[in-house]
Amino acid sequence: MIIYLATPIRPKNGKTVEENVQIAKGLALELWKKGYTVICPAANSDLPISLAEKELEAERWLKGDIEILQRCDAMVVAPEWERSDGVKGEITVAGMCGIPIHFYPDLPFVDKE
Repeated sequence: MIIYLATPIRPKNGKTVEENVQIAKGLALELWKKGYTVICPAANSDLPISLAEKELEAERWLKGDIEILQRCDAMVVAPEWERSDGVKGEITVAGMCGIPIHFYPDLPFVDKE
């Protein structure tokens, strides 16, 4: 099962981009340890690209994330998602595509065999 991990990235929740990325990566690692295969788009924000370049290409990043999301089996939404317009959009797309949505700590069943 491939999980799309939807997390806030932009600093709208009182945390910096870097803090949000570290939180997302920690949650992704936790999910990997529980037996999931995890796509963590926030990790793309950790690429060695300047913040200015990221902001100029924000729409391109979002389009890429949506393309990845559409190929996943389920979505796990991280805490504090309510402050993220990006995560709200991802939830909308997942719903339109029939992708099951789970709000952490609720997780989809995974057969660990």
